[in-house]
Amino acid sequence: MKFGIIRMKDVFPCDNDVAKWIVGLAVIHNDFIFLKKKLFQTSDVISNLISEAPSILKILISSLREAIFYLEESEKSIQIKAYIDSLPKHLIQMYMSLKLLFRNGEKADLLKKFSNTRNITYHYSKPQRNELSEALEALSNEIIFYEEKDQRFLFAEHVRNTILLNSLFSSNEIKLEEELPISEIIISIKDSIETFLDFSNKVSKHYLKDFVK
Repeated sequence: MKFGIIRMKDVFPCDNDVAKWIVGLAVIHNDFIFLKKKLFQTSDVISNLISEAPSILKILISSLREAIFYLEESEKSIQIKAYIDSLPKHLIQMYMSLKLLFRNGEKADLLKKFSNTRNITYHYSKPQRNELSEALEALSNEIIFYEEKDQRFLFAEHVRNTILLNSLFSSNEIKLEEELPISEIIISIKDSIETFLDFSNKVSKHYLKDFVK
């Protein structure tokens, strides 16, 4: 069956935790599809792509952090936990790989990095906080081009990128590593998002098959 009709009150009753959980998964799923397209889209103007990518990446990392937190908090519902445990084996395996990013999971250190990025994404760095001071100190010897007619401030992009870098790596990591494992972080983010997309897609369809014939 390629299409069907959903009567919302029958498929997603507002007093059912599992139904609400599925809706939440689907909302996150749609957001990730949009953000992925935005991040990996091609641009005729390479300078625009380079300039925009870090901002989209910040939003993507922050969204991933919130998506993982959504799964972790959802386990507090007995109804949702029982539903997850009843899923087919291959879906449970996907879920278990995402659980590694939970606060008590094996990849909790990676989640901490995501949380740092979320904080600097949705709470702009204030003058009295360390983020701006540390970024400006790191860039103090840089010479950056300025053109009045440009819509963007290049110096601000350098500061933004430095703050983003500082959110993903500790000061010791930055000092000790000649080449930071940025590509590894990007791959981890991409793999986690792909897993979440696959999981949310398959779980939502698994849920819907009992209602849409």
